[in-house]
Amino acid sequence: MASQTKSEWLLTINASIASYLDASLLVSTGIVLAPWKIYFGLNAWWIGLISTMVTISVAMGSLVGGYLSDRFGRIKVFNLDILFVAFGTAIVSMATDVTFLLIGLFIAGMASGADLPTSLAVISERTSSERYGKVIASTELFWLAGIVLSQGIGFLTSSLGYGSSRIMFGWLALVALITWGIRVFSPRFREMEKNMIVQTAEQSKEEKTETSLKEILKQPKYLFSILGLTFFYLFWNLPANTWGSFVNYFLVTIDHQSQEFSTLIAFVANILGAIILYGVYMKLADTKYRYAMMRVGLLLCVVSFIVAAAFGGTWMIFTISYIVYCMANMLHGEPLYKIWSQSLYPTDVRATVTGITYAIVRAITAVFSFITPVIMGYSPQLLIWILVGSLVLCWISAECVLMSIKHYELDNN
Repeated sequence: MASQTKSEWLLTINASIASYLDASLLVSTGIVLAPWKIYFGLNAWWIGLISTMVTISVAMGSLVGGYLSDRFGRIKVFNLDILFVAFGTAIVSMATDVTFLLIGLFIAGMASGADLPTSLAVISERTSSERYGKVIASTELFWLAGIVLSQGIGFLTSSLGYGSSRIMFGWLALVALITWGIRVFSPRFREMEKNMIVQTAEQSKEEKTETSLKEILKQPKYLFSILGLTFFYLFWNLPANTWGSFVNYFLVTIDHQSQEFSTLIAFVANILGAIILYGVYMKLADTKYRYAMMRVGLLLCVVSFIVAAAFGGTWMIFTISYIVYCMANMLHGEPLYKIWSQSLYPTDVRATVTGITYAIVRAITAVFSFITPVIMGYSPQLLIWILVGSLVLCWISAECVLMSIKHYELDNN
């Protein structure tokens, strides 16, 4: 049992690099937009195009990657995903013109998007039910690490101009290459991964009859859970992505604070979020308190930004609200989405369904990101109220998923 637990965590650490790379790619791109603008002589339209293209390529990768991993094998596809992340980020780090920059970002975005649903499937089918929620939720720590480390590297290299981009994307290429090398060239790791697949009664039944995406969409118990989970993740992701991408912009441009202050607040908020995730959510994810945490987290998120909107987004109130939001956000949202996406559907279509829901959410989020600065400039309060409404819809969607789980007696780990 101790050996099995150790193997689970070793595999989880390796496979969770996908979450780290996904977050790092998006955050690093945002950080180095200013140096790229100067070095390549880009205008505002080019900057908007690059940011949107990266998010769209991640969405496309998720859509394709999930299907390919279910069709041709999770390990084979995951290994290729990680290799192409290394290839794409290496191109970005060495780019000398916009053409190569866009090619590298597109390759890295596609591969990064493809490896997320695949990595979750690799982990979930090798994790015992007693630690399912804890292990799956732990991948979110790597997502937060991607944000925090990217911010740290960006801060330390900010005086280097375009050299900062080379270092940040060169680092991502190195991390991806090392991860790929371990997965491909370590006989011990390959053997461990091969022997860890956990068989449950449900999975054994599925093996006798293969399930297709078309078939599960015809079954209300799966269709309703897919729709509910997609809406839940979408309405959680709209505020999460908005503040992840624009909190610095909001504090500096709207609230007239310094770049140093906004960077520090974002850094501290993410660290506190990681503490809540590790110290609270991971410890209770596999207990009866999972959904109590969800409701408390959603309530705090909604209330925090109702207060911020009521006070017009003034910097002190907004700062406190943002920190509360980042901490409460780890009690629901993406950690819960990852658990549900790996437990509510048959094993052989799990990555496909995750890829589809992730792609839909990323695509819509990319469109909203494009108009966010306009809404923010017109009325900061309006933007905050829109995001409050999004969180309320997220809560409603979560309750609908729970009703579906109870009504259809779905596996809830």
